Amino acid sequence: MKKFISALFFVVFIPSVVLVSPLVFNRTVLAQQASAESNTLQKLEKLRQNREELRKKEQERIQNLIQKRQEVKEKVATRQAEAKKKVVDRIKTVFSKFLTRFNTALTRLDKIAQKIATRIDKLKAKGVNTQAAEAKLANAEKLGAAAAAAIDTAKAQVNSIDSSSSTAREAVNAAREAVRSAKKALFDYHKALVAVIRELKASAALREGTGETN
Repeated sequence: MKKFISALFFVVFIPSVVLVSPLVFNRTVLAQQASAESNTLQKLEKLRQNREELRKKEQERIQNLIQKRQEVKEKVATRQAEAKKKVVDRIKTVFSKFLTRFNTALTRLDKIAQKIATRIDKLKAKGVNTQAAEAKLANAEKLGAAAAAAIDTAKAQVNSIDSSSSTAREAVNAAREAVRSAKKALFDYHKALVAVIRELKASAALREGTGETN
């Protein structure tokens, strides 16, 4: 009886185990594969998250670098603008001093011209021929007017210099040339007055010489 039961067990149970085991095995393999795929996908997602974080950090680093460079550039530009302003202000101060001296010189030359005119009238009243002196004085007056205009032009050029302008250097050069022109105009005025004085002296000497002859 026991032998029969044992034989029956082997005939019925063992084949069932044999049939069930492959199913269980296949399910286990599939589960492991699914788990592996899930882990791989999670790893990929994590790697991509890390990549995005790194990109974000790099972008922030680049942005910070750009901002710092811009700040440095602005600071340098500010320092350069301040230095430029100081230089331009010094130049304008020097030019203004020259023009003040030119105006003083112009006033002095105008007074000399007035004295010459008075002298001409006195000599003319004495019978001295002063026509040449009068003509030269009229020419000198024209040069005096040109000198006054040149000084005013130079003053306008100096005042127009703007240190914040991109053409500040050109404005400084233009003002320098205007100041030089004003100086030359004053020199020409002075030279013309000297010529009038010489003419008067020559006319007076000629009159005195003529009187002595008579």
